[in-house]
Amino acid sequence: MEKISRLISRIKEKAKYKYKISEDDVRILIRDMIAFFRELCIECGYDKKAIQKIATKLRDAGRRSPPWKSTSSRVPGLPQDGKDGNRIKRWLLEPDHKFYADEVTATLVEIKYYLQLLSMEDAPNLPNNSIQECFDWLIEHKVEAGNYLDPIQLVPISLKTIMENARTIQSGHIYPLDRGGKHEPKNAFLMLHRSNQLQGNLTLDELIVLMDKIVKKHKAKNKKTKK
Repeated sequence: MEKISRLISRIKEKAKYKYKISEDDVRILIRDMIAFFRELCIECGYDKKAIQKIATKLRDAGRRSPPWKSTSSRVPGLPQDGKDGNRIKRWLLEPDHKFYADEVTATLVEIKYYLQLLSMEDAPNLPNNSIQECFDWLIEHKVEAGNYLDPIQLVPISLKTIMENARTIQSGHIYPLDRGGKHEPKNAFLMLHRSNQLQGNLTLDELIVLMDKIVKKHKAKNKKTKK
C-alpha cells in the first residue's frame, strides 16, 4: 500500500501540468501510471501475465504506431510484419504521416487508455482521494469502476473480460486517421473489437446516420412483409 501511495502522489503532481507537461515529466507519468495499474490489478487478483499483455497492447496502441510501411522489407510484395520491426515510436515518423504524434501527445493517449481501463466494469477500486478527479482535462468522466462505456455501442466494457482475452478491445479513433483524424487524446478511445469493425473508416456521425438508414429500411421492409 505504501508503494501505491507514493505512485498516487507522483501521478497527481504530474497531472497538474495537463497538456503543458514536458517530455521528461510525461515519461515519468506513464511509467508511474503503468506501475499504478499493475499494482492495483495484482491486489485485485488479476494474473501478472495478463496484466503485461494489456500493458504491451496499450504501448503499441499509444506511443507506438501500427505497421507504417505498406510492404515488407524482407519479402517484396507482402505486407509489413513483426519480423520487419513493424512498429515505431510515433514521433520518429514524418510529421505528415497519418500515424504521427509528438511524444507528449502519444504518451497522453496511452495514459488516457489506462484511465479508461480503470473506469471499466470489474476494475480495481481506487484508494479514496487518489486520481479519481485529477484527470478531468484528459478523460470525460470520473476515474471510477463502471463509468466507462464503449464509445460506439455505448455499452459497459469488462476489464475482467479483457484480462481473459486482450483482443476484446482495440484502439480506435472517432475521426479515422485515414480521413485526416489525429492520434490525440480527444480523438482516441479504447473500444470493443466489434465496435471497431462496425465503425470501419467512417466517422462516428457517419456511422450513426448509416445505421439509422439501415434500421428504417428494415422496419419498412417488415411492414410490407406483414401486410
